[in-house]
Amino acid sequence: MSDTSEDEFEGFSAGEIELACQRYQVQLAQNGIGDDFLISDVESELSDDNNDEPQLVDVNNAGDAPNNDGWHQEFDIYERGLPHLFQPRNTTGPQNILGPEKDIIDFFQLFLSDHLLQQIIEKTDSYAKMQKDLNPDLHKSAWSCPSLPEMKAFIGLTFLMGIDVKPDLKSYWSKDCLETPYFATVLARDRFMQIMRYLHFTDPHQRVPQRGEPNYDSTYKVRYFMDALNQQMRDQYIPKRNVSIDECMIPYKGRVALKQYMPAKPTKWGIKLWALAESDTGYMSFCKIYQGKTDRTHVGLASTVVISCLEGANLSRQGYHVYMDNYFSSPELFTNLFENLDTGACGTVRQNRRGLPQDLMTKKPVGITQRGDSQFRQKGAISATVWKDKKNVSVISTIHDNSLTEVSRIVQQEGQFQRQQLQCPKMVADYTSHMGGVDRCDQYIQYYFFCHKTNKWPKRVFFKMLEIIKFNAYRLLQMSPNHQQTTSMTYLDFSKSVATQLIAGYTTRDNRRGRPSNLPVEVRLTHRHLPADLGNKTWCHVCWHRVANDTQEKRRQTKYGCVECSKHLCMPHCFTVYHSVRNYTS
Repeated sequence: MSDTSEDEFEGFSAGEIELACQRYQVQLAQNGIGDDFLISDVESELSDDNNDEPQLVDVNNAGDAPNNDGWHQEFDIYERGLPHLFQPRNTTGPQNILGPEKDIIDFFQLFLSDHLLQQIIEKTDSYAKMQKDLNPDLHKSAWSCPSLPEMKAFIGLTFLMGIDVKPDLKSYWSKDCLETPYFATVLARDRFMQIMRYLHFTDPHQRVPQRGEPNYDSTYKVRYFMDALNQQMRDQYIPKRNVSIDECMIPYKGRVALKQYMPAKPTKWGIKLWALAESDTGYMSFCKIYQGKTDRTHVGLASTVVISCLEGANLSRQGYHVYMDNYFSSPELFTNLFENLDTGACGTVRQNRRGLPQDLMTKKPVGITQRGDSQFRQKGAISATVWKDKKNVSVISTIHDNSLTEVSRIVQQEGQFQRQQLQCPKMVADYTSHMGGVDRCDQYIQYYFFCHKTNKWPKRVFFKMLEIIKFNAYRLLQMSPNHQQTTSMTYLDFSKSVATQLIAGYTTRDNRRGRPSNLPVEVRLTHRHLPADLGNKTWCHVCWHRVANDTQEKRRQTKYGCVECSKHLCMPHCFTVYHSVRNYTS
Protein backbone atom coordinates (compact mmCIF):
# COMPACT_ATOMS: atom_id res chain seq x y z
CA MET A 1 0.00 0.00 0.00
CA SER A 2 3.01 2.27 0.32
CA ASP A 3 3.23 2.71 -3.48
CA THR A 4 -0.36 3.90 -3.77
CA SER A 5 -0.84 7.60 -4.35
CA GLU A 6 -3.02 9.53 -1.90
CA ASP A 7 -4.79 11.14 -4.85
CA GLU A 8 -6.35 7.75 -5.73
CA PHE A 9 -8.32 7.80 -2.45
CA GLU A 10 -9.50 11.40 -2.68
CA GLY A 11 -13.17 11.76 -1.83
CA PHE A 12 -13.29 8.71 0.48
CA SER A 13 -13.23 8.83 4.26
CA ALA A 14 -10.60 7.02 6.29
CA GLY A 15 -13.25 4.62 7.59
CA GLU A 16 -14.33 3.66 4.07
CA ILE A 17 -10.73 3.00 3.04
CA GLU A 18 -10.11 0.95 6.18
CA LEU A 19 -13.29 -1.08 5.56
CA ALA A 20 -12.18 -1.89 2.00
CA CYS A 21 -8.79 -3.03 3.25
CA GLN A 22 -10.41 -5.31 5.80
CA ARG A 23 -12.55 -6.91 3.05
CA TYR A 24 -9.43 -7.68 1.01
CA GLN A 25 -7.64 -9.16 4.00
CA VAL A 26 -10.55 -11.48 4.75
CA GLN A 27 -10.70 -12.70 1.13
CA LEU A 28 -6.93 -13.19 0.94
CA ALA A 29 -7.03 -15.27 4.11
CA GLN A 30 -9.91 -17.42 2.77
CA ASN A 31 -8.07 -18.10 -0.50
CA GLY A 32 -4.75 -18.78 1.20
CA ILE A 33 -3.03 -16.02 -0.76
CA GLY A 34 -0.10 -14.12 0.70
CA ASP A 35 0.87 -10.49 0.52
CA ASP A 36 2.05 -10.72 -3.09
CA PHE A 37 -1.31 -9.38 -4.29
CA LEU A 38 -1.96 -5.65 -4.55
CA ILE A 39 -5.25 -3.92 -3.99
CA SER A 40 -6.17 -2.16 -7.20
CA ASP A 41 -8.93 0.08 -8.34
CA VAL A 42 -10.33 0.71 -4.83
CA GLU A 43 -12.11 3.78 -6.06
CA SER A 44 -13.99 1.75 -8.62
CA GLU A 45 -14.88 -0.90 -6.05
CA LEU A 46 -16.25 1.57 -3.51
CA SER A 47 -18.29 3.48 -6.05
CA ASP A 48 -20.03 0.36 -7.41
CA ASP A 49 -22.99 -0.47 -5.19
CA ASN A 50 -23.73 -3.73 -7.08
CA ASN A 51 -20.26 -5.21 -6.55
CA ASP A 52 -19.78 -6.24 -2.94
CA GLU A 53 -16.46 -8.07 -3.41
CA PRO A 54 -13.27 -6.53 -4.85
CA GLN A 55 -11.34 -8.02 -7.84
CA LEU A 56 -7.87 -9.42 -7.30
CA VAL A 57 -5.01 -9.17 -9.76
CA ASP A 58 -1.86 -11.33 -9.44
CA VAL A 59 1.02 -9.24 -10.73
CA ASN A 60 3.76 -11.68 -9.72
CA ASN A 61 2.43 -15.04 -10.98
CA ALA A 62 -0.39 -14.81 -13.43
CA GLY A 63 -0.50 -18.62 -13.71
CA ASP A 64 -2.11 -18.94 -10.30
CA ALA A 65 -5.30 -17.51 -11.75
CA PRO A 66 -7.27 -19.22 -14.53
CA ASN A 67 -5.86 -18.59 -18.00
CA ASN A 68 -8.00 -17.31 -20.82
CA ASP A 69 -7.99 -20.78 -22.41
CA GLY A 70 -9.32 -22.48 -19.26
CA TRP A 71 -6.12 -24.11 -18.00
CA HIS A 72 -5.19 -23.68 -14.34
CA GLN A 73 -2.46 -24.88 -11.98
CA GLU A 74 -4.29 -26.61 -9.14
CA PHE A 75 -5.55 -30.15 -9.73
CA ASP A 76 -9.30 -30.62 -9.18
CA ILE A 77 -10.53 -34.23 -9.13
CA TYR A 78 -14.16 -33.10 -9.30
CA GLU A 79 -13.46 -31.16 -12.46
CA ARG A 80 -12.05 -34.29 -14.05
CA GLY A 81 -14.75 -36.58 -12.76
CA LEU A 82 -14.44 -39.77 -10.74
CA PRO A 83 -11.79 -42.20 -12.07
CA HIS A 84 -13.05 -45.16 -14.07
CA LEU A 85 -13.19 -48.48 -12.27
CA PHE A 86 -11.06 -51.25 -13.74
CA GLN A 87 -13.55 -53.90 -14.81
CA PRO A 88 -11.94 -56.31 -17.32
CA ARG A 89 -14.13 -58.78 -19.14
CA ASN A 90 -12.64 -61.62 -17.06
CA THR A 91 -9.86 -62.27 -14.59
CA THR A 92 -6.62 -60.89 -15.96
CA GLY A 93 -3.92 -63.34 -16.99
CA PRO A 94 -3.92 -66.60 -19.02
CA GLN A 95 -7.40 -67.85 -19.85
CA ASN A 96 -6.41 -71.50 -20.47
CA ILE A 97 -4.33 -73.07 -17.71
CA LEU A 98 -2.51 -76.04 -19.24
CA GLY A 99 -1.87 -79.06 -17.07
CA PRO A 100 1.59 -80.26 -16.05
CA GLU A 101 1.45 -83.00 -18.69
CA LYS A 102 1.42 -80.41 -21.48
CA ASP A 103 4.66 -79.62 -23.27
CA ILE A 104 6.12 -76.42 -24.68
CA ILE A 105 4.63 -76.99 -28.11
CA ASP A 106 1.12 -76.97 -26.61
CA PHE A 107 1.54 -73.32 -25.63
CA PHE A 108 2.48 -72.47 -29.21
CA GLN A 109 -0.44 -74.42 -30.61
CA LEU A 110 -2.86 -72.39 -28.50
CA PHE A 111 -2.35 -69.78 -31.24
CA LEU A 112 -1.45 -71.80 -34.35
CA SER A 113 -3.95 -74.64 -34.28
CA ASP A 114 -3.94 -77.65 -36.59
CA HIS A 115 -7.18 -76.38 -38.13
CA LEU A 116 -5.63 -73.05 -39.12
CA LEU A 117 -2.53 -74.79 -40.43
CA GLN A 118 -4.66 -77.16 -42.48
CA GLN A 119 -6.45 -74.18 -44.01
CA ILE A 120 -3.09 -72.74 -45.07
CA ILE A 121 -2.08 -76.10 -46.55
CA GLU A 122 -5.26 -76.25 -48.63
CA LYS A 123 -4.76 -72.73 -49.98
CA THR A 124 -1.11 -73.49 -50.73
CA ASP A 125 -2.06 -76.65 -52.61
CA SER A 126 -4.76 -74.83 -54.59
CA TYR A 127 -2.34 -72.04 -55.51
CA ALA A 128 0.36 -74.51 -56.63
CA LYS A 129 -2.05 -76.39 -58.89
CA MET A 130 -3.33 -73.16 -60.41
CA GLN A 131 0.21 -72.00 -61.17
CA LYS A 132 1.08 -75.31 -62.82
CA ASP A 133 -2.06 -75.11 -64.97
CA LEU A 134 -1.50 -71.49 -65.99
CA ASN A 135 2.28 -71.66 -66.52
CA PRO A 136 3.38 -75.28 -67.03
CA ASP A 137 6.71 -74.24 -68.54
CA LEU A 138 7.62 -72.24 -65.43
CA HIS A 139 6.43 -74.89 -62.95
CA LYS A 140 7.79 -78.19 -64.25
CA SER A 141 8.62 -79.98 -61.01
CA ALA A 142 6.03 -82.43 -59.73
CA TRP A 143 3.93 -81.15 -56.85
CA SER A 144 2.33 -83.03 -53.98
CA CYS A 145 0.23 -81.44 -51.27
CA PRO A 146 2.14 -81.08 -47.98
CA SER A 147 0.88 -83.12 -45.07
CA LEU A 148 0.26 -81.54 -41.68
CA PRO A 149 3.47 -83.00 -40.15
CA GLU A 150 5.44 -81.82 -43.17
CA MET A 151 4.11 -78.26 -42.89
CA LYS A 152 4.94 -78.22 -39.18
CA ALA A 153 8.46 -79.39 -40.01
CA PHE A 154 8.69 -76.62 -42.60
CA ILE A 155 7.76 -73.98 -39.99
CA GLY A 156 10.14 -75.55 -37.47
CA LEU A 157 13.00 -75.21 -39.94
CA THR A 158 12.21 -71.52 -40.50
CA PHE A 159 12.45 -70.98 -36.72
CA LEU A 160 15.86 -72.66 -36.70
CA MET A 161 16.94 -70.52 -39.66
CA GLY A 162 16.15 -67.43 -37.59
CA ILE A 163 18.50 -68.73 -34.90
CA ASP A 164 21.28 -70.03 -37.18
CA VAL A 165 21.49 -67.27 -39.80
CA LYS A 166 23.15 -68.04 -43.14
CA PRO A 167 23.55 -65.89 -46.28
CA ASP A 168 20.71 -67.56 -48.21
CA LEU A 169 18.33 -70.48 -47.98
CA LYS A 170 20.34 -72.89 -50.10
CA SER A 171 23.32 -72.52 -47.77
CA TYR A 172 21.51 -74.64 -45.18
CA TRP A 173 21.89 -77.64 -47.50
CA SER A 174 25.40 -76.86 -48.72
CA LYS A 175 28.21 -79.42 -48.45
CA ASP A 176 31.01 -76.92 -47.87
CA CYS A 177 32.18 -75.19 -44.70
CA LEU A 178 28.62 -73.89 -44.08
CA GLU A 179 27.16 -77.39 -43.95
CA THR A 180 24.43 -78.02 -41.39
CA PRO A 181 23.43 -81.70 -41.81
CA TYR A 182 20.30 -81.44 -39.66
CA PHE A 183 18.30 -79.54 -42.29
CA ALA A 184 18.82 -82.18 -44.99
CA THR A 185 17.58 -84.91 -42.67
CA VAL A 186 14.28 -83.08 -42.11
CA LEU A 187 13.41 -81.78 -45.58
CA ALA A 188 15.20 -81.95 -48.88
CA ARG A 189 16.33 -78.60 -50.22
CA ASP A 190 14.14 -78.71 -53.33
CA ARG A 191 11.09 -79.69 -51.31
CA PHE A 192 11.64 -76.86 -48.83
CA MET A 193 12.08 -74.36 -51.65
CA GLN A 194 8.98 -75.73 -53.38
CA ILE A 195 6.78 -75.24 -50.31
CA MET A 196 8.24 -71.78 -49.81
CA ARG A 197 7.51 -70.93 -53.45
CA TYR A 198 3.84 -71.91 -53.31
CA LEU A 199 3.09 -70.83 -49.72
CA HIS A 200 -0.24 -69.01 -49.92
CA PHE A 201 -2.90 -67.73 -47.52
CA THR A 202 -5.98 -66.98 -49.65
CA ASP A 203 -8.14 -68.91 -52.07
CA PRO A 204 -6.60 -68.15 -55.48
CA HIS A 205 -9.88 -68.88 -57.26
CA GLN A 206 -11.91 -66.38 -55.23
CA ARG A 207 -12.39 -62.99 -56.84
CA VAL A 208 -11.52 -60.05 -54.61
CA PRO A 209 -12.35 -56.35 -55.14
CA GLN A 210 -9.64 -54.55 -57.10
CA ARG A 211 -8.16 -51.15 -56.38
CA GLY A 212 -10.79 -48.45 -56.84
CA GLU A 213 -13.72 -50.83 -56.31
CA PRO A 214 -15.95 -50.79 -53.20
CA ASN A 215 -14.76 -52.91 -50.26
CA TYR A 216 -11.21 -53.05 -51.61
CA ASP A 217 -8.76 -54.30 -48.99
CA SER A 218 -5.06 -53.99 -49.76
CA THR A 219 -4.28 -56.59 -47.06
CA TYR A 220 -6.69 -59.25 -48.31
CA LYS A 221 -3.79 -61.67 -48.98
CA VAL A 222 -3.05 -61.92 -45.25
CA ARG A 223 -6.44 -60.97 -43.82
CA TYR A 224 -7.56 -64.52 -43.07
CA PHE A 225 -4.67 -65.72 -40.94
CA MET A 226 -4.11 -62.30 -39.28
CA ASP A 227 -7.73 -62.22 -38.11
CA ALA A 228 -7.42 -65.80 -36.87
CA LEU A 229 -4.21 -65.11 -34.94
CA ASN A 230 -5.55 -61.84 -33.50
CA GLN A 231 -8.58 -63.74 -32.25
CA GLN A 232 -6.39 -66.24 -30.43
CA MET A 233 -4.07 -63.55 -29.02
CA ARG A 234 -7.12 -61.72 -27.66
CA ASP A 235 -8.77 -64.82 -26.19
CA GLN A 236 -5.77 -66.57 -24.63
CA TYR A 237 -4.73 -63.73 -22.33
CA ILE A 238 -6.39 -60.70 -20.71
CA PRO A 239 -3.80 -58.01 -19.98
CA LYS A 240 -3.45 -56.10 -16.75
CA ARG A 241 -4.57 -52.48 -16.54
CA ASN A 242 -1.57 -50.76 -18.13
CA VAL A 243 -1.15 -51.27 -21.88
CA SER A 244 0.71 -49.40 -24.60
CA ILE A 245 0.08 -48.68 -28.27
CA ASP A 246 2.97 -48.23 -30.66
CA GLU A 247 4.22 -49.13 -34.12
CA CYS A 248 6.64 -51.79 -35.29
CA MET A 249 8.12 -52.53 -38.69
CA ILE A 250 8.29 -55.65 -40.85
CA PRO A 251 11.45 -55.33 -42.98
CA TYR A 252 10.58 -55.30 -46.69
CA LYS A 253 11.92 -53.40 -49.69
CA GLY A 254 9.87 -54.95 -52.49
CA ARG A 255 7.16 -53.31 -54.54
CA VAL A 256 3.94 -52.93 -52.58
CA ALA A 257 1.70 -49.97 -51.82
CA LEU A 258 1.87 -50.80 -48.10
CA LYS A 259 5.59 -50.09 -47.87
CA GLN A 260 6.61 -47.22 -45.60
CA TYR A 261 9.85 -45.27 -45.19
CA MET A 262 10.74 -44.19 -41.65
CA PRO A 263 14.25 -42.68 -41.54
CA ALA A 264 14.31 -42.40 -37.75
CA LYS A 265 13.70 -46.13 -37.20
CA PRO A 266 16.34 -48.91 -37.20
CA THR A 267 14.25 -50.65 -39.88
CA LYS A 268 13.72 -47.82 -42.34
CA TRP A 269 11.87 -49.64 -45.13
CA GLY A 270 9.02 -52.03 -44.50
CA ILE A 271 5.40 -52.68 -43.67
CA LYS A 272 4.15 -50.87 -40.59
CA LEU A 273 2.13 -52.61 -37.89
CA TRP A 274 0.04 -50.83 -35.28
CA ALA A 275 0.15 -52.93 -32.12
CA LEU A 276 -1.24 -53.04 -28.59
CA ALA A 277 0.71 -54.87 -25.89
CA GLU A 278 0.67 -55.21 -22.13
CA SER A 279 3.16 -52.84 -20.53
CA ASP A 280 4.71 -55.23 -18.01
CA THR A 281 5.19 -58.42 -20.04
CA GLY A 282 5.03 -57.19 -23.63
CA TYR A 283 2.31 -59.73 -24.48
CA MET A 284 0.81 -58.51 -27.75
CA SER A 285 -2.99 -58.62 -27.81
CA PHE A 286 -3.67 -57.06 -31.21
CA CYS A 287 -1.91 -55.81 -34.32
CA LYS A 288 -3.00 -54.52 -37.71
CA ILE A 289 -1.28 -53.42 -40.90
CA TYR A 290 -1.16 -49.75 -41.77
CA GLN A 291 -2.67 -49.46 -45.26
CA GLY A 292 -1.65 -45.88 -45.97
CA LYS A 293 -4.00 -43.03 -46.78
CA THR A 294 -7.00 -45.36 -46.91
CA ASP A 295 -6.79 -45.64 -43.10
CA ARG A 296 -7.44 -41.93 -42.60
CA THR A 297 -10.91 -40.88 -41.47
CA HIS A 298 -12.58 -37.63 -40.49
CA VAL A 299 -11.39 -38.06 -36.89
CA GLY A 300 -7.74 -38.37 -37.91
CA LEU A 301 -5.35 -41.28 -38.28
CA ALA A 302 -4.05 -41.21 -34.70
CA SER A 303 -7.53 -41.42 -33.16
CA THR A 304 -8.57 -44.13 -35.61
CA VAL A 305 -5.54 -46.27 -34.77
CA VAL A 306 -5.89 -45.98 -31.00
CA ILE A 307 -9.62 -46.72 -30.97
CA SER A 308 -9.30 -49.61 -33.45
CA CYS A 309 -6.51 -51.17 -31.37
CA LEU A 310 -8.52 -50.92 -28.15
CA GLU A 311 -11.62 -52.36 -29.78
CA GLY A 312 -9.63 -54.98 -31.69
CA ALA A 313 -8.11 -56.18 -28.40
CA ASN A 314 -11.55 -55.96 -26.72
CA LEU A 315 -10.28 -53.57 -24.02
CA SER A 316 -12.51 -50.53 -24.50
CA ARG A 317 -15.01 -49.39 -21.84
CA GLN A 318 -13.30 -51.45 -19.13
CA GLY A 319 -11.20 -48.81 -17.37
CA TYR A 320 -7.83 -49.60 -18.96
CA HIS A 321 -4.92 -47.17 -18.91
CA VAL A 322 -3.29 -46.83 -22.31
CA TYR A 323 0.10 -45.20 -22.92
CA MET A 324 1.19 -43.79 -26.28
CA ASP A 325 3.85 -41.54 -27.79
CA ASN A 326 3.50 -38.05 -29.25
CA TYR A 327 2.43 -39.39 -32.65
CA PHE A 328 -0.99 -40.24 -31.19
CA SER A 329 -1.44 -37.95 -28.18
CA SER A 330 -3.81 -34.99 -28.37
CA PRO A 331 -6.32 -33.38 -25.96
CA GLU A 332 -9.17 -34.21 -28.32
CA LEU A 333 -8.34 -37.94 -28.41
CA PHE A 334 -7.74 -38.19 -24.66
CA THR A 335 -11.04 -36.47 -23.90
CA ASN A 336 -12.87 -38.83 -26.26
CA LEU A 337 -11.25 -41.89 -24.66
CA PHE A 338 -12.07 -40.66 -21.14
CA GLU A 339 -15.66 -39.61 -21.74
CA ASN A 340 -16.86 -42.14 -24.33
CA LEU A 341 -14.67 -45.24 -23.96
CA ASP A 342 -14.04 -45.19 -20.18
CA THR A 343 -10.30 -45.39 -20.87
CA GLY A 344 -7.54 -43.35 -19.28
CA ALA A 345 -4.62 -42.24 -21.43
CA CYS A 346 -1.15 -40.82 -20.94
CA GLY A 347 1.50 -39.84 -23.42
CA THR A 348 4.07 -37.36 -24.56
CA VAL A 349 2.61 -34.63 -26.76
CA ARG A 350 3.78 -32.35 -29.54
CA GLN A 351 3.60 -28.69 -28.63
CA ASN A 352 1.67 -27.77 -31.78
CA ARG A 353 -1.39 -29.85 -30.90
CA ARG A 354 -4.64 -27.90 -30.63
CA GLY A 355 -6.07 -27.29 -27.18
CA LEU A 356 -2.84 -27.28 -25.14
CA PRO A 357 -1.99 -24.54 -22.58
CA GLN A 358 -0.19 -21.92 -24.60
CA ASP A 359 1.86 -20.55 -21.70
CA LEU A 360 3.23 -24.04 -20.96
CA MET A 361 3.78 -25.61 -24.38
CA THR A 362 6.50 -23.27 -25.58
CA LYS A 363 10.21 -23.69 -26.18
CA LYS A 364 11.07 -21.85 -22.95
CA PRO A 365 8.23 -22.08 -20.41
CA VAL A 366 8.36 -19.64 -17.52
CA GLY A 367 9.72 -21.20 -14.33
CA ILE A 368 11.59 -24.06 -16.03
CA THR A 369 15.27 -23.23 -16.00
CA GLN A 370 17.22 -26.15 -14.57
CA ARG A 371 17.01 -29.93 -14.54
CA GLY A 372 14.15 -31.16 -12.37
CA ASP A 373 11.93 -28.08 -12.77
CA SER A 374 8.32 -28.68 -13.79
CA GLN A 375 5.03 -26.87 -14.35
CA PHE A 376 1.50 -28.26 -14.18
CA ARG A 377 -1.86 -27.34 -15.75
CA GLN A 378 -5.32 -28.86 -15.77
CA LYS A 379 -8.39 -28.35 -17.91
CA GLY A 380 -11.33 -30.66 -17.49
CA ALA A 381 -10.23 -34.28 -17.56
CA ILE A 382 -6.77 -33.55 -18.92
CA SER A 383 -3.63 -32.81 -16.91
CA ALA A 384 -0.59 -31.36 -18.65
CA THR A 385 2.96 -30.99 -17.44
CA VAL A 386 6.34 -29.91 -18.72
CA TRP A 387 9.41 -31.30 -16.96
CA LYS A 388 13.02 -30.49 -17.70
CA ASP A 389 15.37 -33.45 -17.99
CA LYS A 390 18.21 -33.00 -20.48
CA LYS A 391 15.55 -31.24 -22.50
CA ASN A 392 11.91 -30.37 -21.88
CA VAL A 393 9.43 -33.26 -21.79
CA SER A 394 5.75 -32.45 -22.43
CA VAL A 395 3.16 -34.97 -21.21
CA ILE A 396 -0.64 -34.98 -20.99
CA SER A 397 -2.76 -37.47 -19.09
CA THR A 398 -6.29 -38.31 -17.97
CA ILE A 399 -4.88 -40.73 -15.37
CA HIS A 400 -2.57 -38.63 -13.19
CA ASP A 401 -2.76 -35.56 -10.98
CA ASN A 402 -0.02 -33.09 -10.11
CA SER A 403 1.82 -35.36 -7.69
CA LEU A 404 5.60 -35.67 -7.84
CA THR A 405 8.04 -38.53 -7.40
CA GLU A 406 11.80 -38.92 -7.55
CA VAL A 407 13.92 -40.30 -10.37
CA SER A 408 17.62 -41.05 -10.48
CA ARG A 409 19.85 -39.33 -13.02
CA ILE A 410 23.59 -39.19 -13.59
CA VAL A 411 24.69 -35.56 -13.83
CA GLN A 412 28.07 -33.92 -14.23
CA GLN A 413 29.26 -31.59 -11.52
CA GLU A 414 32.70 -30.02 -11.50
CA GLY A 415 33.96 -32.56 -14.02
CA GLN A 416 32.67 -35.55 -12.03
CA PHE A 417 29.65 -37.72 -12.87
CA GLN A 418 27.36 -38.29 -9.91
CA ARG A 419 23.98 -39.88 -9.40
CA GLN A 420 21.33 -37.48 -8.16
CA GLN A 421 17.67 -37.75 -7.20
CA LEU A 422 15.48 -35.28 -9.09
CA GLN A 423 11.88 -34.28 -8.58
CA CYS A 424 9.75 -35.59 -11.45
CA PRO A 425 5.98 -35.49 -12.16
CA LYS A 426 4.48 -38.91 -11.61
CA MET A 427 2.83 -38.93 -15.03
CA VAL A 428 6.30 -38.64 -16.65
CA ALA A 429 7.72 -41.44 -14.50
CA ASP A 430 4.74 -43.72 -15.22
CA TYR A 431 4.95 -43.00 -18.93
CA THR A 432 8.60 -44.11 -18.91
CA SER A 433 7.69 -47.31 -17.03
CA HIS A 434 4.62 -48.34 -19.02
CA MET A 435 5.27 -47.19 -22.58
CA GLY A 436 7.64 -49.99 -23.64
CA GLY A 437 5.23 -52.91 -24.06
CA VAL A 438 5.31 -53.11 -27.87
CA ASP A 439 9.04 -52.36 -27.96
CA ARG A 440 9.70 -55.16 -25.48
CA CYS A 441 7.84 -57.66 -27.66
CA ASP A 442 9.54 -56.42 -30.83
CA GLN A 443 12.96 -56.65 -29.18
CA TYR A 444 12.54 -60.37 -28.47
CA ILE A 445 11.20 -60.99 -31.97
CA GLN A 446 14.18 -59.36 -33.68
CA TYR A 447 16.63 -61.71 -31.99
CA TYR A 448 15.59 -64.79 -34.01
CA PHE A 449 13.42 -63.46 -36.84
CA PHE A 450 13.41 -65.49 -40.09
CA CYS A 451 14.06 -62.66 -42.54
CA HIS A 452 15.50 -64.13 -45.72
CA LYS A 453 14.94 -62.46 -49.06
CA THR A 454 11.53 -62.80 -50.70
CA ASN A 455 9.57 -60.87 -53.30
CA LYS A 456 6.24 -61.85 -51.73
CA TRP A 457 5.26 -59.50 -48.91
CA PRO A 458 2.53 -61.80 -47.47
CA LYS A 459 5.24 -64.33 -46.56
CA ARG A 460 7.18 -61.68 -44.65
CA VAL A 461 4.01 -60.76 -42.72
CA PHE A 462 3.28 -64.45 -42.07
CA PHE A 463 6.69 -65.13 -40.52
CA LYS A 464 6.45 -61.94 -38.45
CA MET A 465 3.12 -63.10 -37.04
CA LEU A 466 4.61 -66.52 -36.26
CA GLU A 467 7.33 -64.79 -34.23
CA ILE A 468 4.72 -62.72 -32.39
CA ILE A 469 2.67 -65.75 -31.34
CA LYS A 470 5.87 -67.61 -30.40
CA PHE A 471 6.78 -64.74 -28.03
CA ASN A 472 3.23 -64.73 -26.63
CA ALA A 473 3.49 -68.48 -26.04
CA TYR A 474 6.76 -67.88 -24.19
CA ARG A 475 5.03 -65.41 -21.88
CA LEU A 476 2.17 -67.84 -21.23
CA LEU A 477 4.69 -70.56 -20.32
CA GLN A 478 6.36 -68.22 -17.81
CA MET A 479 3.00 -67.46 -16.17
CA SER A 480 1.72 -71.06 -16.12
CA PRO A 481 1.35 -72.26 -12.50
CA ASN A 482 1.99 -75.86 -13.62
CA HIS A 483 5.28 -75.11 -15.39
CA GLN A 484 7.21 -73.12 -12.81
CA GLN A 485 10.28 -75.31 -13.39
CA THR A 486 10.61 -73.68 -16.83
CA THR A 487 10.47 -70.06 -15.64
CA SER A 488 14.26 -69.80 -15.96
CA MET A 489 14.16 -70.95 -19.60
CA THR A 490 15.60 -68.35 -21.94
CA TYR A 491 13.82 -67.27 -25.09
CA LEU A 492 16.54 -68.98 -27.15
CA ASP A 493 15.94 -72.32 -25.45
CA PHE A 494 12.20 -71.85 -25.86
CA SER A 495 12.58 -71.11 -29.59
CA LYS A 496 14.73 -74.21 -30.11
CA SER A 497 12.24 -76.37 -28.21
CA VAL A 498 9.30 -75.10 -30.27
CA ALA A 499 11.23 -75.75 -33.50
CA THR A 500 12.31 -79.28 -32.60
CA GLN A 501 8.86 -80.23 -31.31
CA LEU A 502 7.23 -78.91 -34.49
CA ILE A 503 9.60 -81.08 -36.51
CA ALA A 504 8.86 -83.96 -34.11
CA GLY A 505 11.23 -86.39 -35.79
CA TYR A 506 9.87 -85.77 -39.28
CA THR A 507 12.51 -86.78 -41.84
CA THR A 508 12.73 -86.95 -45.60
CA ARG A 509 13.94 -90.53 -45.44
CA ASP A 510 11.09 -91.88 -43.33
CA ASN A 511 8.38 -90.11 -45.30
CA ARG A 512 9.98 -90.50 -48.73
CA ARG A 513 9.61 -86.79 -49.43
CA GLY A 514 11.97 -84.35 -51.07
CA ARG A 515 14.75 -85.09 -53.53
CA PRO A 516 14.39 -88.64 -54.91
CA SER A 517 18.19 -88.88 -55.08
CA ASN A 518 18.16 -89.13 -51.28
CA LEU A 519 15.94 -92.21 -51.41
CA PRO A 520 17.78 -95.45 -50.63
CA VAL A 521 18.28 -97.81 -53.54
CA GLU A 522 16.11 -100.44 -51.82
CA VAL A 523 13.12 -98.11 -51.86
CA ARG A 524 13.53 -97.51 -55.59
CA LEU A 525 13.83 -101.19 -56.33
CA THR A 526 11.50 -102.85 -53.84
CA HIS A 527 8.54 -100.54 -53.19
CA ARG A 528 5.47 -100.35 -55.36
CA HIS A 529 5.63 -97.67 -58.09
CA LEU A 530 2.95 -96.80 -60.63
CA PRO A 531 3.28 -94.75 -63.84
CA ALA A 532 1.35 -91.50 -64.18
CA ASP A 533 0.97 -88.37 -66.29
CA LEU A 534 3.03 -85.71 -64.47
CA GLY A 535 1.52 -82.85 -66.48
CA ASN A 536 4.62 -81.09 -67.76
CA LYS A 537 7.12 -82.41 -70.30
CA THR A 538 10.83 -82.61 -69.54
CA TRP A 539 13.91 -84.84 -70.01
CA CYS A 540 13.71 -88.51 -69.06
CA HIS A 541 15.78 -89.08 -65.93
CA VAL A 542 17.37 -92.35 -67.16
CA CYS A 543 18.12 -91.04 -70.65
CA TRP A 544 19.70 -87.86 -69.29
CA HIS A 545 22.09 -89.75 -67.01
CA ARG A 546 23.02 -92.27 -69.71
CA VAL A 547 23.88 -89.51 -72.17
CA ALA A 548 25.93 -87.79 -69.46
CA ASN A 549 27.85 -91.07 -68.90
CA ASP A 550 28.30 -91.65 -72.66
CA THR A 551 26.32 -94.89 -72.52
CA GLN A 552 23.55 -93.55 -74.77
CA GLU A 553 23.57 -91.16 -77.71
CA LYS A 554 20.20 -89.47 -77.51
CA ARG A 555 17.91 -88.38 -74.71
CA ARG A 556 14.16 -87.89 -74.91
CA GLN A 557 11.52 -85.73 -73.26
CA THR A 558 8.37 -87.18 -71.77
CA LYS A 559 5.42 -86.13 -69.66
CA TYR A 560 5.12 -89.54 -68.00
CA GLY A 561 6.94 -90.84 -64.97
CA CYS A 562 6.69 -91.98 -61.36
CA VAL A 563 4.80 -89.85 -58.83
CA GLU A 564 6.41 -91.59 -55.87
CA CYS A 565 9.93 -90.86 -57.12
CA SER A 566 9.04 -87.51 -58.79
CA LYS A 567 10.99 -88.60 -61.89
CA HIS A 568 10.07 -88.24 -65.57
CA LEU A 569 10.69 -91.61 -67.27
CA CYS A 570 10.14 -92.93 -70.80
CA MET A 571 7.43 -95.56 -71.03
CA PRO A 572 7.84 -98.42 -70.65
CA HIS A 573 11.56 -99.10 -71.03
CA CYS A 574 13.16 -96.42 -68.82
CA PHE A 575 10.42 -96.76 -66.18
CA THR A 576 11.15 -100.48 -65.88
CA VAL A 577 14.92 -100.04 -65.86
CA TYR A 578 14.83 -97.32 -63.17
CA HIS A 579 12.79 -99.51 -60.81
CA SER A 580 14.54 -102.83 -61.46
CA VAL A 581 18.22 -102.20 -62.21
CA ARG A 582 20.56 -101.06 -59.45
CA ASN A 583 22.96 -99.22 -61.79
CA TYR A 584 20.49 -97.81 -64.32
CA THR A 585 22.94 -95.30 -65.80
CA SER A 586 25.20 -97.87 -67.47
